[in-house]
Amino acid sequence: MKPMNTYQRILVPAAAAALLAGGGALAAPASATAAAPRTPVAHVTHATPTTVYVYATDVHLREWPNTQSVILATVSHIHLSDWCQTDKNTTPVADPSGGTNPWWSKVTLTTGSDDAWVSNVFLQGGRKIAGVPDC
Repeated sequence: MKPMNTYQRILVPAAAAALLAGGGALAAPASATAAAPRTPVAHVTHATPTTVYVYATDVHLREWPNTQSVILATVSHIHLSDWCQTDKNTTPVADPSGGTNPWWSKVTLTTGSDDAWVSNVFLQGGRKIAGVPDC
């Protein structure tokens, strides 16, 4: 059995607690997708993250900024710490208005966790999040 990563160690107990308390839904991924080729993105972060809100449900937090990479967790209606964002070497995601958004944010749980990537399509704040530096 493969050891759980930080997201799984934090999100699985948090999901159970949230569901028992009637709070928002958090869930570990039902199954991880096949690993896509890794897209190197600079590991540049600023000292203080910007708190962002995932307004959608069942949003995948991924290992890399592309839709083919491994799903680390699935979240709904949650605040995350956004360290930086990029549109370089990323997979654009369809937005509700019918366009696409190539911007992805490197995030962690506000309580701390491993890094993960989420498409900015699912974050409040627009195409590129104000106040979050480029990676």
